[in-house]
Amino acid sequence: MSELTHKTDGGFMEKRDEGIKCQKCGYFLKQKEITFAYLHGKILLPFRSGPAKNFM
Repeated sequence: MSELTHKTDGGFMEKRDEGIKCQKCGYFLKQKEITFAYLHGKILLPFRSGPAKNFM
């Protein structure tokens, strides 16, 4: 889990003992809530959107 972003304020989510916490506002998610938050647009993964490119 690296570089998750809190969608509301753009803060990076840092790992804590039992979950992750936004560095800007303190929004906290437990480990088991991460997938739910991603699917409902509360956190963003560090992937760029758009078509995939093949560098072979």
